Amino acid sequence: MVRKILIPLLCCLLLLAVPTKAQTNCADYQLLRDNAAYELLTYDKKDRQTGRVMYNVKAINRTGGKVEATIHSRIFDDKGQLATEGDFVVGCEDGAIWMDMRSLLNPGMMESQNNMEMTMEGDKMLYPSNLQAGQKLEDGTMTMEMKDKSSGQSMMTMVMKVMNRTVEGKESIKVPAGTYDSYKIRQSTEMENRAMGMKMPGMRIETVEYYVPQIGSVRSETYRNGKLQSYTVLSKIE
Repeated sequence: MVRKILIPLLCCLLLLAVPTKAQTNCADYQLLRDNAAYELLTYDKKDRQTGRVMYNVKAINRTGGKVEATIHSRIFDDKGQLATEGDFVVGCEDGAIWMDMRSLLNPGMMESQNNMEMTMEGDKMLYPSNLQAGQKLEDGTMTMEMKDKSSGQSMMTMVMKVMNRTVEGKESIKVPAGTYDSYKIRQSTEMENRAMGMKMPGMRIETVEYYVPQIGSVRSETYRNGKLQSYTVLSKIE
């Protein structure tokens, strides 16, 4: 159950990954604007829609040269029913954009596991200002742990490692939200699982994303053993 919710959430987060030095003005980034909204659509390998994600800016706090936006996320299933929702924070200081990965922890994911406590921590996914073909980007890691509330014992740990991030070049990409000049970035993702201290079968996928400065990635594709499994596209910006 947790994996079914976590994997699509992580894939959608790739569409919000932003540059750390690409903007000199924090206001250039779409999700740092008052009342901004994104809509993402997810599809399987047969082009059947499997879900929808909505991001809405709830509040923006400006202090000196710093800007922080609280963003509300809602994930809907293939029937249009709300599956989970929560808030996370995106910030900007001196033109550098960041996202607090720990704040992506959503209590709604664990409503059916009232005796469990979940924590999440991870690196920031960094995008240099001058992307170019062949460039290698920094790796990143995210860890999620579930503990029994009464005993404090670790019940499950999931570690996601994003590696081999490479800029393959520039490419024009068309999505429902429009046509953009993007940077095509390919990366490998490994998920390792441990339950009650025992190593469980993991998973390895490859992700291709089409990144647009000031917006983030407008399309993300997930592959397994070289075959397309799913993809997510930016469908609307308001």
